[in-house]
Amino acid sequence: MVLHLGGREASRPLERASEGLRRPEAAGRRTGTGGRNLPRRPTARRPTAPGLDGLRALAVVLVVAYHVAPSQMPGGYVGVDVFFVLSGFLITAVLLEDADRTRRFDLPSFWVRRVRRLVPAATVMIVVVAALTVLVGRDTAAGLRWQVLGGLTWSSNWFQVAQGQAYAERGEPPVLNHLWSLGIEEQFYVVWPVVLALGILVLSRARFVRAATILAVASAVWMAVLYTPDDPTRAYVGTDTHVFGLLVGAALALSRAPHLLRSDRASATFESRLGITACGVFGLAILLAYAGTVSWSSAVPYTGGLLVVSVASAALVLSAVNRTPLASALAVAPLRWLGARSYGIYLWHWPLIVLATRVAPPEWSPLAGGLAALVAVGVAAVSYRFVEMPMRSDGIAFTLRRWAAPAYRLAEDRRRPRRRWVLVTATAGVVVAVAAGAVATAPDRSPLQASLSTGERVLAEAPRPAAEKPSRTKPSAPAATCRTVGRSVRVSAFGDSVLVAAAPQLVSAMPRLDATAKVGWQYDDVAAAVRRAASRGVLGPVVVIGTGTNGFVDRRDLERLVTRRLAGRQVILVAPYVPGRPWQRSALSAVRRVAADHRSVRLADWHGAVAGRYSLLASDRVHPNARGAKVYTRTVREALGGC
Repeated sequence: MVLHLGGREASRPLERASEGLRRPEAAGRRTGTGGRNLPRRPTARRPTAPGLDGLRALAVVLVVAYHVAPSQMPGGYVGVDVFFVLSGFLITAVLLEDADRTRRFDLPSFWVRRVRRLVPAATVMIVVVAALTVLVGRDTAAGLRWQVLGGLTWSSNWFQVAQGQAYAERGEPPVLNHLWSLGIEEQFYVVWPVVLALGILVLSRARFVRAATILAVASAVWMAVLYTPDDPTRAYVGTDTHVFGLLVGAALALSRAPHLLRSDRASATFESRLGITACGVFGLAILLAYAGTVSWSSAVPYTGGLLVVSVASAALVLSAVNRTPLASALAVAPLRWLGARSYGIYLWHWPLIVLATRVAPPEWSPLAGGLAALVAVGVAAVSYRFVEMPMRSDGIAFTLRRWAAPAYRLAEDRRRPRRRWVLVTATAGVVVAVAAGAVATAPDRSPLQASLSTGERVLAEAPRPAAEKPSRTKPSAPAATCRTVGRSVRVSAFGDSVLVAAAPQLVSAMPRLDATAKVGWQYDDVAAAVRRAASRGVLGPVVVIGTGTNGFVDRRDLERLVTRRLAGRQVILVAPYVPGRPWQRSALSAVRRVAADHRSVRLADWHGAVAGRYSLLASDRVHPNARGAKVYTRTVREALGGC
């Protein structure tokens, strides 16, 4: 599909912009093995904006920091939105530049360049990671078939929505979970160039900017509409709800904002550069403040927070493509090096972190994640040198022919076999075969996922108690023991995924159990559920609270909950066991202290019962397996004494 510009549109100057990518360092050299006799394809030279590489580096560092240390960088996921804004700006600028130079929109050529840029590196990563799941084991291959299919078709985000995957799953996160963002970008790359080509013909530049801005706001509003506190995954990973960052970047490229990549190459005035610098610094401050404070599970991202960050990122982009002090700071050599390899770092860091933390002992998980991130940088550098750059500069077919060239020489001269080439080829063949076997035999669900599904079904089918008649007197403390609780004495339990996993055993041992628990719940969610049940008058004489698996426990709020809403009831607090998580010590201390300070509160020492006993735990070493669920139930009942 090639659209030609003519008439009035042909005389309208189109704003020139650069993709912000340096000319390949190997533009004049042969790359790869055995390519000396093959001609080089000419590479087009584009204007440069080194500050954009620094901005890429900042974005990928935020994302990696979030995945390695989410407690220290709770809003680091916002780096993805920086990438969105940057991508929307760059592809729009590239299309406008090409249209300005050739007087036409050559969309097939644009799509071919995108395929060269994104597909080879991603395909290599998917194949290698699929093979590694066989070596690592520990249920890392669960759901791999659909993850690979989503990754190869650039629709990972919609596969996650269709399968009900929780984006923030910490227990057994999918190894290719991070490809959702690349799916959104690729889907945008397919649709937006057509919209741009048609829109530039029928709309003035100012109206087109307004239209793109309206679409961005509509997408952000749709995210807020679809947001649900229990699991915001649909609102977060949907293309329709999260495309606003790309549209904000596209609107910036379409606008008349002064920057150095315009077709007339006119520099902005000193006053303009001063204002752009101030906007960039302000945008950077907003971005860093957000990254350090706003959790993914809060309502802020979905009710306008990410839109604000996208606008701040646009200010950063504008500053990075001008001759400003901020652009100079972003263009320092280390940041440029990291930014040029940011795509590979993003591809590799998440699966390597997942695999490393699954292999390492729980206590060493943070260190294992950090080391995996460093390894990802090295792997990304190799991918950049041997996969990304050759494919981008020479094309996929041309590069594959050059890689295969030694085979022809080997066939012609069998007396001089190239051992290195044979070794590399054999290794690649083994990796592909192992990966194919892993995908073919991968189970749809891990034992833990099956256990959680069973627990959720058991809790959903359990009968709910009727509301009590309001009474002015507080209930008296029950005379409950482990022999009577759950049978003659009704129990109300509240918790997170650990309680869900143990639900079948709990309900079997305590038929009068009324449990409310959900995967991913943090302390605030559990406490809110307790308060709602107390307000409706459906609490039993005994209340079990199991929390601390997914985050810190607010000790002061727990004190208020026990002394006010649960006054007169027997309360059992379950000591959390989440080895390797930075909040374990604090959560455990809070629960133990509240239990020690109140006579009506007793401690069910789940932590002490399973610490180091991995045979009682699922592959994530946090949730109980079938044997562990029995221990969990016995621990809760024994907290009442009398056995």
